[in-house]
Amino acid sequence: MSFKLRVRLVLLLFLSLLLSVAVYAAGDTVYSNTRLLADNLEYVNSLSWSQEFGRVESFAIRMTGPGDVYPIVMKGDTVYGSTRISSMVEYAESLGKNVLAAVNSDFFFPENGIPLGIVIENGVYKSSPGGRNAVCFGYDGSVSIIESPDVSITLDNIGGSMDADNYGKTVNMRSFNKPRTDTGGMCLYSEVFSTVSTRTSSPGWFVKFRIVEGFPSLAVPMTLEVIEVSESSEAVPIGEGFLVLTAAEQSIHSMEFENFAVGDLVTFTATCEDASVVYAQYATGGGDIIVSNGIAADSAGWNPTLMPRAPRTAFGLRADGTTVCFVVDGRNAEHSVGLTLSDLADEMLQQGCVYVVNFDGGGSSALSVRLPGQWDTSLVNRPSDGRERGCATYILFVTDAVPDRRAANLSLANDGAIVLAESSVELSFKATDRGYMPVSEPEDIKVTAMDPGASVSGATYTAGSMAGADRLTLFSPSTGAQGRGEVYVITRPTSINVTRAGGTSPLTTVKVAPGDTLELDVTATYYRRAVTSQLHSFTYDVSGDIGEMIEPGLFQAGLTLLKTGYITVSAGGRSIDIRVEISGFSDMVDHWGREYAEYLMQEGISNGISDTEYGPSLIMRRADFILMLYRAAGQPEFSGDGNFDDVSPDAYYVRALAWAKAVGVADSTDDNLFDPLSPLTRQDAFTFTYRTLDILNKEYTDGTAEDLAEFPDADTMDDYAVVPTATLIKLGIVEGMDGLISPHTTLTRAQMAKVLTVVLQLGYETRVLGA
Repeated sequence: MSFKLRVRLVLLLFLSLLLSVAVYAAGDTVYSNTRLLADNLEYVNSLSWSQEFGRVESFAIRMTGPGDVYPIVMKGDTVYGSTRISSMVEYAESLGKNVLAAVNSDFFFPENGIPLGIVIENGVYKSSPGGRNAVCFGYDGSVSIIESPDVSITLDNIGGSMDADNYGKTVNMRSFNKPRTDTGGMCLYSEVFSTVSTRTSSPGWFVKFRIVEGFPSLAVPMTLEVIEVSESSEAVPIGEGFLVLTAAEQSIHSMEFENFAVGDLVTFTATCEDASVVYAQYATGGGDIIVSNGIAADSAGWNPTLMPRAPRTAFGLRADGTTVCFVVDGRNAEHSVGLTLSDLADEMLQQGCVYVVNFDGGGSSALSVRLPGQWDTSLVNRPSDGRERGCATYILFVTDAVPDRRAANLSLANDGAIVLAESSVELSFKATDRGYMPVSEPEDIKVTAMDPGASVSGATYTAGSMAGADRLTLFSPSTGAQGRGEVYVITRPTSINVTRAGGTSPLTTVKVAPGDTLELDVTATYYRRAVTSQLHSFTYDVSGDIGEMIEPGLFQAGLTLLKTGYITVSAGGRSIDIRVEISGFSDMVDHWGREYAEYLMQEGISNGISDTEYGPSLIMRRADFILMLYRAAGQPEFSGDGNFDDVSPDAYYVRALAWAKAVGVADSTDDNLFDPLSPLTRQDAFTFTYRTLDILNKEYTDGTAEDLAEFPDADTMDDYAVVPTATLIKLGIVEGMDGLISPHTTLTRAQMAKVLTVVLQLGYETRVLGA
């Protein structure tokens, strides 16, 4: 089917003035990407920003004229009940429809999902207008927005039963497949209302008709036969090929039912003064007409409950005869704040629409699109409920084009990628056939950029220096397939984030040792979207005489200690500062124990002997090692009786030794002495460390003398140190020195740093060896 669009509405001449306005009602448009779904169907995703309200994200489906795609309206197999957009697409596809996009339309009764307005599907009249506005799609491709169409149904009794008095009697009504109320008028139900029944819950009158000829239509009458007249307090089944007329018992319409008797033949005629409704192939109801004849309508006549800022769905007709289905997200300050109804009218005017009807919004707003290369449609917006909501009716964009499994259309899989100026992005491609179904993409796709400052080498696109959407043309010489795509180039990101290379935490302050290098990862965002960039895309300034950038993203610290300065990373006037401190120990710059000493310093376990020196070769004292263990354990609270007799009450290590005695890390001689200031032997250091493993929650199994068999001096070790040393050997904490345990040799500060670092890192992948 070829869709020939014709708008039956009066259009204004000042539209060109409206289109020249740069600032939309949603704020400044900061991003817009248009993707071609078919030869006459576009999908547009836009971001707008308002300093007052924040971020607004919107989505649109635009029909650009005659082509392969045309719109249909669907309610599902029954009028009763709501359906999620994904389920509606699945239902349409089960009927053989090739669906490229779908959007929610009419408002509905929340308790039962029945649409408030009209429904016509492929010429079948399914539900009455209910005083609501309508959007109609004609067989000839015309599109109309009709203000409150009035459809009247007349049932003419043409006789046939033995009761000749019924001949010529008529009954008029307007409610077709709408909920019956106790105080309302008569309702007529067809088989599409519900597969269950009339869903009525109070006593009433019922006339059941069999369809003799025709189907419910506004264009052609239908012949019915009365098969049952009854009263019931229960709902009445309808059934395929039947209609049921009913009114509540307490209503004023009981006399109308006396006009029918079993066996009567009845003519069903639906009339409407507007030919666009009568000859509509598809129609859906809608809310307020918010733009009429190119001017925002008087908001005084709009539904006041729908005025505040919220998610929105709208349908618009443009001056060039094309249509726009527009969805905007809302009720999410981080993602999109939505629009007021007045803002929606202004926004649609800026998009060139001269007639606009408001559809159901809020949590109902939903747009599902089958992007090129996908087998199924998927939701592109974020419903404010956090999930799909069941709605009443949908407009689906379908095609009758036949798939042939040969590449005909090309597109970018990463269409709309945001790229920082002079950065590169790897393009990836998708291909579809004549029926817009996925096929393998050709290997010889050629890409041409519109921006003369940009370049393309194979699939690598390198942006120029100018901001804006760069239109790319795609072509495959071997298949003749062609298409287009867009890359959105920016010069000014909205934020810059710096981390250590391979890290995830934002880097704001960093300490580096003299001569060290610091490798940075730099990324950018643009109104909360990721930006493709490389390290060379940013500029780097170093202040404070702390070192230099030796290449983009790679900083080398100077050799002077205790210096503080900044690395400033910037792009397009946006910048971020990283405070850099040159710290560390001058006597550890090239020392094997440097990383261990720095680790203990960062953890607050061990300091240097001064601000600039660590003293790696100095001998550890017994009390100082216990102090390091106490800090490694988190300086816990403890209970115990006193301390060693040779520990001064005002010594800096007094609490650490009291803890070690209380928990059994350290024991005393027979006269309760510890000898705190004596040099620490290696076997004592191993013993104290072993006794701390449980306190540090480390998993281990005890070693034995067999674990020491490879060390020729193991038999020189005191008995109390055998299991502790063997256990540390087994855990990989200790490897010995030059093939020896050297149990009575003293432990240096560098060796202490290694032992404690490896112990603290047990259970992680990191292993620090060599003591």
